[in-house]
Amino acid sequence: MGRLDWAQVSFACCVFVNMVDVMGMFFTAPVMVPYGQQIGASTAEIASFTTVRFGMAVVSLLWMPRLADTRGVKLCILISVFGTAIAYGLQGNAYLFSGCERQQYALGPSQEMNLWNGHQCTVVNGTISIVDTVDSTVSGVATAVGSGGVLECTADCNNKGGVFVMMAGRAIAGFFGGTQPVLRAYVTQISLPNMALVKLRSTVLFASMQAGNFALAPIAGIISRFGLHWPWYVSTAVAVLCFVFVSVFFKNMEDIRRPKDAEAGEGGDQVAAVATAPTPHEGPPPVKDKILLLMLLAYWCIFQCVAALILLLPLLLEYESFGLMDPSSLEKSRESLAAATSMVMVPHGIANFTMSTVGFLILSSKIGDRATMRIGATLAAVLLCLYGYASSQLWHLLVLHGFVGVGLGLMVPAIAPTLQRYNTMAHPNKTSQAAALPLFGMQIGQIVGPLLFGLITGDSQDRARMNIAWLVAGISFLVGMLLMDFCFTLIYRHPVMKNLKYTPEQIKTMLETNAEDEEIFVENMCKLLRGMLTRGSPEYRGVKLWSGVAQRFVERILRETIPKMREDPQEHLEDVAAWLAKVGTEKDLDYFHARFPHVPRQRRWQSDAYAGEQFNDTAA
Repeated sequence: MGRLDWAQVSFACCVFVNMVDVMGMFFTAPVMVPYGQQIGASTAEIASFTTVRFGMAVVSLLWMPRLADTRGVKLCILISVFGTAIAYGLQGNAYLFSGCERQQYALGPSQEMNLWNGHQCTVVNGTISIVDTVDSTVSGVATAVGSGGVLECTADCNNKGGVFVMMAGRAIAGFFGGTQPVLRAYVTQISLPNMALVKLRSTVLFASMQAGNFALAPIAGIISRFGLHWPWYVSTAVAVLCFVFVSVFFKNMEDIRRPKDAEAGEGGDQVAAVATAPTPHEGPPPVKDKILLLMLLAYWCIFQCVAALILLLPLLLEYESFGLMDPSSLEKSRESLAAATSMVMVPHGIANFTMSTVGFLILSSKIGDRATMRIGATLAAVLLCLYGYASSQLWHLLVLHGFVGVGLGLMVPAIAPTLQRYNTMAHPNKTSQAAALPLFGMQIGQIVGPLLFGLITGDSQDRARMNIAWLVAGISFLVGMLLMDFCFTLIYRHPVMKNLKYTPEQIKTMLETNAEDEEIFVENMCKLLRGMLTRGSPEYRGVKLWSGVAQRFVERILRETIPKMREDPQEHLEDVAAWLAKVGTEKDLDYFHARFPHVPRQRRWQSDAYAGEQFNDTAA
C-alpha cells in the first residue's frame, strides 16, 4: 500500500478513535442522570461523575501527549483505547454492585407501606397495588387490595457500592482519555504542507464527534429501554473493535514517510525531512507560550457550558411543565427523561453536523473563517441564556438546541485548523504537548462546571435558580469566545505563521541555504542602504547627495542593479541567469547553472526593463 493510502487509512483510524471518545460523552450522556439515580447516587454524586472523569483527564494530558511525542502515536492510542474499554465495562456493571438484600413484607387487608428510593418491589402473592411517587419525601406507597398479600423489596440499606464502581470507571476513562491533542497533532502532521487538506481533515474529525449527537443519542435512548446500563456495554464492544482496527491499520508518521524515502535513494531521509519540516522557531516551550495559556483560559470558559448542557438539560426536563414525569412510576419517569434528552440531542447534532461540513465552508468562503466564527459564537451564547427563561415545553428545547447546533457548527471548524497550524509551526518538536495545553482548560471547565452549576441550582429544583444557571452558562460562553478571538489576533501576528505561504520546495531551499525570513531580509537591506547614504554611519560610502545629478545617478544605479523578473518559472530563471551574467561572480554562475543546467549561460540585459527582454546572445 502506498504512502498516500496509509495516510488515509491512518486518518480513518483517528476518526474511529475519536468516535470511541464520543461514545463516552454523547452516547451515554442521555442516560447518565437516570442511571445514576438507579444505582442510588444523589444529584451531587451524579454531578461528581463528570468532575471525576475530567479531573483524571487532566492527568492524561500530562502523560499521553509526551508519550506520543517520544514513543509514537500508535502506542499512545492503543493504550488509550484499551483503558477506555475497561472503563466503559466498569461503568456498565456498576448497577450490579448497587443492590441490597431482598426482604418480604406481609400486608393485611387495606394496609399501606411507605416505600423508599430504589425499593424495587415485586408482589410474591396476593394483590398489592404499588404506586411510585415523584417529588416527595416518600418514593412510593404499597397498598393491599382485597385480602392482602406478600411484597418482596430490596432493603433500605443505602448501598453506595454502585456509586463507587461508577466513580472508578469514570476515573479510569479520564486517565486514558487524553487522545484529542494527540489526534489533532497527528492529523495536522500527515496533512501538511497542504493547508486545505489540514482544514478538511480537521473538519471531518470534528464532524465525526458532532455526528454522535444525532446518530448515537437516539440509539442510546432505544437501547436504554432494555436496561439503563446497556449503552456502556455497547461502548465497550466498540472500544474493543477499535483496538483491533488500530492495531492492524494505524501507522506512525515515520512509517508512512519511510516507503517514499526509500524510493528517493541515498539521502532520501534528509531530503524528505527538510521538504516537509516547518522552519525552526526558537521560542518559549508550550507551557510558557502566552497564546496557548490564554487559549487555555478561553477553553475553560467555553467548556463550563458543555458541563451545563450535560447536567442542567436533564434536570430542566424534570419540571412539571414538560410533562415527562409520571407520578405513578419512578422507573417510567426515568425512561421518559432519558428518551427526551436523547430526542433533544437530535436537532442539535443534525444542525451542528450540517453547518460544520457544508454551511461553514460556504459562509467562510464569502466572509472569512474568523467572521463566520464570530457569528456562530454570538448566536450560541445568546441562545444559551434563553434555555431557562424561554423554555417550558419540549419543542422549545428542540428549537433552541437545534439553533445552538447551528452556532457551534459555524464556530468550531474555524478553531482547530488555525490553532493546530500554529502549534505545528511554533512547536514543531512538541506538537502533541502544545495541542494538549489548551485542552487543560477544557478539562478544568468540565470539572468546575458541574460543581458551579450544581451549586447554583441546588437540590430544591427552584426554577428561578435554574434560569440563573443558564444565564451564567451563556455569559461564560461569550467570555470564552472573546478570549479566543483575541488569541487568534495574536496568532495571525506571530512570525511563524508567515511560513505558511511557502511551498515545501521553498522551505527546503530556505533550510539548505540558511535563509532569513523575506520581510526581515528586506528590512535589513533598507537599513544597510540608509547607512551607506548617511553621514556618520559605519557603512557610509561618502556619496555627496546635495547634488540633484548625484541623486538621480544613485537612483538609476539602484534601479538597474536589480532588474524586473518575470513571473513564469522558466522565464524567471532566464532573467536570473541574465542578471548573474551581468553582476554575478564565477562562483555564483557555477552554482546557478549546476542547479539549472537547461538555462543558457551567456545572456546580458540593459536598463530597468525585464531582465530577459533586452539581451544579445554571445558565443559560448
